[in-house]
Amino acid sequence: MKVMVDRQYPISVNRLYEVLTSKAFYETRYEWSKVDNYRFGAFEDTSRGMLIQLIQPIAISTDKVPSMARRFLPESADLLTEFLWTPPPIAGRYQAQYRFELGNVPIKIGGVMVLTGDENEAIQHTEVEISSSVPLVGKKLVSLVAPKIDNALASDYRDTLRYVETFC
Repeated sequence: MKVMVDRQYPISVNRLYEVLTSKAFYETRYEWSKVDNYRFGAFEDTSRGMLIQLIQPIAISTDKVPSMARRFLPESADLLTEFLWTPPPIAGRYQAQYRFELGNVPIKIGGVMVLTGDENEAIQHTEVEISSSVPLVGKKLVSLVAPKIDNALASDYRDTLRYVETFC
């Protein structure tokens, strides 16, 4: 399953990139969400680009999961959110590969985020692909996760826009 969304921000593309690659941005967003049990797994320039890893332990609710799929889900797991920002091939364009991983749950969530725009407006194009390697049950797991991706992308936009309006 694939999800694509474009979002606009009232700042330059270069400034949006600076925001999305700053520790203060993530620390503030977690603070706003009243989440204090996260940690940075990485926040550094690497030979491949700027690597940002956020790790947060979360409880997994299985009450809406069919019984045959529950065996694939633990009661809790670490949610890894990873962005790898590669150097821009052209001025005013930034790209990140990203992925989300929830412990050993057999679902792959990943994609690409591209920032474009000019001095007055930035556009964030996000593509997310959700898949599972488990036959039959994997499709059900993907169908359960897909609506949460839409909600997460909308929430991410609201929080990023709030940060931009507050600090930029």
